[in-house]
Amino acid sequence: MAGVMLITVAALTLTVAAAAGNLLVCQTQARAIADLAAMQAAVAWHRGGTDEPCALAADAAALNGGRIGRCVVDGDDVELSVAVATMVPFAPQVERVSRAGPVECRKS
Repeated sequence: MAGVMLITVAALTLTVAAAAGNLLVCQTQARAIADLAAMQAAVAWHRGGTDEPCALAADAAALNGGRIGRCVVDGDDVELSVAVATMVPFAPQVERVSRAGPVECRKS
């Protein structure tokens, strides 16, 4: 009986560790994709290369395994959220927000 309980506890511990590891990896991936998509959209918007920076951001996110949830152009800045699917049943996706735009240089 003790052996069965030990195996059950070990299996449960490994399952929780695997789920936590997958969530951590997916959160990092979502942050990187959000930053990349926001930067690409902001550069294109600022340089006048596109009228739809959110469409460009959606393409960049999709090519990297993410999905744009919300995208807003605020002046020269682009703010968006990216969702990435996980392999964890109780948390099917993680979402991260990023904002990018030009920064004025300051003379000191």
